[in-house]
Amino acid sequence: MKLNTSDPRERAIANDLVSGFDRKRFQRLLLEWIVEENHSFRVCEQERLRRIFENLNPLVEITNANITRMTVRHKVVSAYETHRERIKEALRQSGGLAHISFDGWMSGNRHSLYGVSCFFRDETSQPRKLVRGVPEIRTRHFGGNIAAEILDVLDAFGIKDRVGYFTLDNAENNDKAMEVIGGELGFVGSRRRGRCFGHTLNLSAKALLFGHNVEAFEEQLSSSAALSEAEHTLWRRKGSVGKLHNLVVDVRRSDQLTYLLRSIQRTEYDTSPDIRTRARKPLDLIIDNDTRWLSQLYMIRRALQLSPYLEQLVLKRHWEVLEHMAKLLGYYEDAVKTLEEDGQQRKRRRGWTGSYGNT
Repeated sequence: MKLNTSDPRERAIANDLVSGFDRKRFQRLLLEWIVEENHSFRVCEQERLRRIFENLNPLVEITNANITRMTVRHKVVSAYETHRERIKEALRQSGGLAHISFDGWMSGNRHSLYGVSCFFRDETSQPRKLVRGVPEIRTRHFGGNIAAEILDVLDAFGIKDRVGYFTLDNAENNDKAMEVIGGELGFVGSRRRGRCFGHTLNLSAKALLFGHNVEAFEEQLSSSAALSEAEHTLWRRKGSVGKLHNLVVDVRRSDQLTYLLRSIQRTEYDTSPDIRTRARKPLDLIIDNDTRWLSQLYMIRRALQLSPYLEQLVLKRHWEVLEHMAKLLGYYEDAVKTLEEDGQQRKRRRGWTGSYGNT
């Protein structure tokens, strides 16, 4: 800061500046940014980022306020332990039962995780939802192995004697998991198990799109090379939606076809007498994501929107089927949106505080 610390007056100024810098607050804000944005812990060690901090405030360097990846890990674990004790206390003070939901998920770096959530009413009788744990299952996903991890989470929060009902999807290993959990906690597992409406809705939508044996179809797709002739044939057998999928893949694979589709739209927009039409931007086709039905709905809607430019590439009867599919799947979409979220006030990922959802 170019102050002469041998001069008593300037040394006093330097001391005031240093004491006015909240080192702990700087580190807390940095930690919150790393966690909320899901950054790698090592991002705090990037030399360029550190130079930015030090340029904004030289006291970052003077007070040695920068942190390392190990510091981030330590502080995250410490914060988790602190909040876990607060959550355990909140659960002890709440009335009624604690209801549980859990489901498996494979992370991008191949960790097999189970998210465990708890639903309860707090001491003021307000509904609350909290994530209880995300245990990793490194063994086979047999029901007994799943149950052991869930029971460990329930035990860690001291709610094994207050467990109510479970909401799970229709996976067969959940039958055995509930049998084991019920046996351990003293109830008949099947009588405490509810079904996930969203999962049932998903199965119904897939059956509407692809008929019976959807799982077999998914397995065949996963075993076929992407964009291969075998995959193309598998999709073609799935009627109008499958044929549209193949068309979209072909267009998206080809830069020439993609630019041609944009050019046709641009030409029509530019010759329109309507100023709003002339200001429009050309649209691309949307490719679906395997057999995730919402992605199929978005693909169908965009294709129908662009149908004047594609009508010669798809038979009339297929367009009619796609129109009906879009309408039917729209009802499914409405049901999903009606059920999503929980209506609870909380700080959202983008920084705003509010609630949405009806359940």
